[in-house]
Amino acid sequence: MNQSKLSPLEKAIARKIDKTKDKASKPGYLRTLVTKLHLRIEAALARGCEYDDLAESITEGGVKISAATLKQYHTEYRRSLNEEAQEETKTVKSILPLEQPREIEDKINDQISHPHRKQSAVDKLFASK
Repeated sequence: MNQSKLSPLEKAIARKIDKTKDKASKPGYLRTLVTKLHLRIEAALARGCEYDDLAESITEGGVKISAATLKQYHTEYRRSLNEEAQEETKTVKSILPLEQPREIEDKINDQISHPHRKQSAVDKLFASK
């Protein structure tokens, strides 16, 4: 289109468009953006927003992304976080002494069925003073 046929407003918009950086064409930029926005995306989804709405907001912000791409990248990142969390729970050791689940259950049941034992220990402690 001929620049002379543009109104002053259209020329200003055209200059802004010409100055925009081509961020989305950098390899991995969209994935990185979705990763950085992960918590906000999660919060928006929890509030009932849909990927279409979120993709539109991101596009309005200057980075073109489709709802399908946003959903794919977000879902992949969420999955990777879940896998990392599962791996950490498998490798993290407790700082508490190791007890078998049965021993723990027995202690709880004993405290429930004999609550007076705890009180009698407190009574003995104060009686000795």
